[in-house]
Amino acid sequence: MYPISFDVEYGTGERSRGLAVLGIVTFLKSLLLIPHFFVLFFLTIAASVVGWFGYFVIAFTGELPEGMARYIAQVLSWSNRTTAWLYSTTDEYPPFTFEADSYPARTSVSGGSGPRSRGWAVLGIFFLKFVAALPHLIVVGVLAWAAGIATWIGYWIIAFTGKLPEGLHTFVVGVQRWNSRIIGWIASLTDEYPPFSLE
Repeated sequence: MYPISFDVEYGTGERSRGLAVLGIVTFLKSLLLIPHFFVLFFLTIAASVVGWFGYFVIAFTGELPEGMARYIAQVLSWSNRTTAWLYSTTDEYPPFTFEADSYPARTSVSGGSGPRSRGWAVLGIFFLKFVAALPHLIVVGVLAWAAGIATWIGYWIIAFTGKLPEGLHTFVVGVQRWNSRIIGWIASLTDEYPPFSLE
């Protein structure tokens, strides 16, 4: 099993028709997430800086410190919870916190800190790690576009039936999972190159 994953409980699949209608109307639902987007903007910038300095630490010590790994994982988790709510894979509004173990959308990172490849770290310092991630970034970019369309279709289905189809849920969560893995790999939360898979 890959050390970075993302899952959202499907439950009964019942979703709010009101929130779905807000999503249909040019994503008015996203306006409700402005406070999260504002906070995440700064947290993500800080996580990017922490990740880049982490490359230097790894290059010199061969390890990613626990504090750096924990912060990057927490920001990734917060971002995932926010996106999950926007995509209607859950109707529970995301909390403003790093720790949200009871929230239905969960990001898991095992072994985030510890020994890391100095070679990958040096490539990261010079932004060359992104070149190795390019195949994933291209595929995930296309899948994210498809997930956006699937989400909008899901809004319509929810508005009429009150339920998100499990197939749409599984696809959108899979795209988020893939995205989380490649972000985590770039940020050195693991040295294991991500699989080309939604699973």
